[in-house]
Amino acid sequence: MKKVVVSALPLFLISYNPTALSSPNQIDQQIAEKSEDDKKDDDVIIVTAPSAKLSTSQAIDSNKINQSNTGDGNITDVLKTLPAIQMSNSSNNGMTQGEIKPADISIHGNTSYQNNYQLDGVSFNNDVDPIDPGLGVTNTRVDSDEQGLYIDSRLINEIKLYDNNIPVEYGGFTGGVIDVISRRWNHETNGNIFYRKTQSSWNKTHVDPAIKFDSSANDASHPSRFQPKYSKQSFGGWFETGLTDDLGVMFAASRRESDISSVSYQGPSLLLDGEDLIEIRKNGGMKNQTRVSNNYSSKFTWYATNQTSVNFSTNYSQYNNYSFAATVANSGYNTKHNGLSMALQLLHEFNFAKLDLTTSYQKLEDKRTNDQNYFITLVDYSDWRSPVQYHSGGVGNLTTKQDNWGLKTKLDFKPISWLDTTHEPSIGFELAKTKARYIRNEDFYRYTYTGTWDALPWLSYADHASVFQAGHYQASYDNYAFFTDDTIKYGRLTVRPGIRIDYDNFIKDVNLAPRFVTSLDTFGNGNTVLTAGINRYYGRTMMAYALYGAQNAGLKNCYYFCTPGQVDEDWISSTDFEGLNSLSTPYNDEISLGFEQVVKNSLWQLQYVHRESYDEVRSRPKYDNGRSNIRTFDNSGRSTHDTLSLVVKNRLPIEFYHAEHTASASISWQKSESNTPKELGYAHYDPANNVRHDKVWYNGRIIKASDLPATDFNIPVKINFELTSKIPDYDLTLYNLLQWQSPRNQAVRYSNQYHIDPNTGDKMAKYEKERFASTLRWDAKLGWAPTFAKGANFSVEINNILNKKNVTDRYVYGADAAGNDRIVNAYAPGRQFWIQVGYDF
Repeated sequence: MKKVVVSALPLFLISYNPTALSSPNQIDQQIAEKSEDDKKDDDVIIVTAPSAKLSTSQAIDSNKINQSNTGDGNITDVLKTLPAIQMSNSSNNGMTQGEIKPADISIHGNTSYQNNYQLDGVSFNNDVDPIDPGLGVTNTRVDSDEQGLYIDSRLINEIKLYDNNIPVEYGGFTGGVIDVISRRWNHETNGNIFYRKTQSSWNKTHVDPAIKFDSSANDASHPSRFQPKYSKQSFGGWFETGLTDDLGVMFAASRRESDISSVSYQGPSLLLDGEDLIEIRKNGGMKNQTRVSNNYSSKFTWYATNQTSVNFSTNYSQYNNYSFAATVANSGYNTKHNGLSMALQLLHEFNFAKLDLTTSYQKLEDKRTNDQNYFITLVDYSDWRSPVQYHSGGVGNLTTKQDNWGLKTKLDFKPISWLDTTHEPSIGFELAKTKARYIRNEDFYRYTYTGTWDALPWLSYADHASVFQAGHYQASYDNYAFFTDDTIKYGRLTVRPGIRIDYDNFIKDVNLAPRFVTSLDTFGNGNTVLTAGINRYYGRTMMAYALYGAQNAGLKNCYYFCTPGQVDEDWISSTDFEGLNSLSTPYNDEISLGFEQVVKNSLWQLQYVHRESYDEVRSRPKYDNGRSNIRTFDNSGRSTHDTLSLVVKNRLPIEFYHAEHTASASISWQKSESNTPKELGYAHYDPANNVRHDKVWYNGRIIKASDLPATDFNIPVKINFELTSKIPDYDLTLYNLLQWQSPRNQAVRYSNQYHIDPNTGDKMAKYEKERFASTLRWDAKLGWAPTFAKGANFSVEINNILNKKNVTDRYVYGADAAGNDRIVNAYAPGRQFWIQVGYDF
């Protein structure tokens, strides 16, 4: 094939035709021909014309995932370049590069736990208590995540993001839908295996000079805050084959590991021998904290007839986290997150419609076990002028469980002509049952003793003690949904009215979510398409609302002469919850406008999305009469969000300088305002009494709380440029990603400060305005799959090639010499290297 060199034209406008710049119709024909020729070629990326599409689904297939930088392999890492996505500021902290858990994302300004994560159409959200309240490790909750399965993106077939004009078949979100499509047998036998690695000695870390970046500073609340030394590796693969002519199986597995070398406690430790307090010396030294994530999945596919196919899939995800504090003896604890998902899907094509029927079951579990399941503090008065505290023990054994049963069916009717219109209706329903449990199998005690080490044999009583008594708590609800829509075509105009009706017997609201979208194929050739939509989306019900009372339900306190392990009438019950008041389901109202234009070999997509969020669930003190410890949940949350984005990409790979190039560029502008921190959601709690929640102090003046700029997920302008270049002569693939993020102002509240209005005496939260500079990041990946190696391949990933020092957040780190809060910067990771070897067969 002839090659062309065109240096004066933008890359997006270069034609695939080697002899002349083609017309859009000619390129459409080439796309159709190339799509047919390359159906079995995994390396082909083709972008089709708009064709009056109504729902914005952005797809990232396995080919692009393999070609781009994947880091730890989580599905949220793959979505970071999409315009609707905002990553949490805290998820990109260079001081915790040893972690492998998925990062939180926000879609159009909504809380991360209000996204609907689906695997082959079945939700895998964790609804027990998915949000981190920012308090570190506590006695009352197990660290978890909104994703019930920690899926490895290298094992899947495709990820689809629905962020606006979302079809009625999807519910249970106010942000968006992330639909993960797993691999399945396609009448072939093939597979892949891989191994990849990185470690701290290969990478750069930027640290604020005021911080002692040493794991010896990791305390009980933040046992993994500083990770200067770590080593990460992952390996796995997938395999598909036929068992008979019409029955096949796919199996995939992977393991991701991280060893984080940390300082362990050295010095005296405290143990209980019956009622006696004894001392054991700890030698200390370096010890590994560990993170392990395992994924196993299988899918049996049976092509029963030309019209009927059946898929049975099983997915198991396991995550283990072993951590400990450098400042506390016997503080080690292991947190396990287990997720099992099974689904049976029937696809059948009638003469008049297509049926999709899916039944599913999921079991999610978070379990924490401690090396020492009680906690002791000794206030040592050996030097009475400078008493020293010694700590020993863990944070308590806890378990949370969630079981989901689901049935969903959808019937897509084939086109029906009536008068001058064509109708494509669809109808469906969904049934789901969710059961959640909070379990403390044994009492957990905290003791405080006062004395000296020499007096340990005579310290028979604790000065103060608390107990979280054993107990089992559960809550459940059933959810019912009905949905229908009709895609109506009249000439160049397409309209899709629809409605989704949801009801659950926990909130007890009947939620009607109308959805309407229309598009106009302006000239009737699919090259210029205008879209507009008005939609409502209702969110998820968190089991945390019902189970919160379980966290401190068995809490009792003893204030003098406390005998270890013996609770009597002198112990005083303490609770911070008196039951759940009525709640409403949070929802979003959306207005969207879109314009898509084909220009020769390029596709231009301009999109505006406006969201109004109502009835967001927040927590606050129930009373203003001094009982600030009693918490309640209400629907006082309110926020607004705007996104304006432009995406440009070439429709066919471009031949240029003996290589095929696929390019994509995007620029997006976003603005969010919310009356409470989005990164905390329902977990945000201000315990002070008589606080105005409708007003805040920000940047020197009092404003409405609803006008407060976002405290996270708040990059105003993002520019992404991606270029994938295949060089067949050398069997090379080069991927480049440039990301620029604009300067931003961020509302930050340090140390829970308050402002009192001198005119009215009103008390309100106090926020500072912090200015963050722009950031630039260049990532690249070079892959080599030599022909002579018969499937073997090698790749090198480099993140932040220029080693830019990008500030992502600020927070309080201790106090300065004057006793004031010391404000320090958190930086994104510096230059990182990953190496990978693999084999395709």
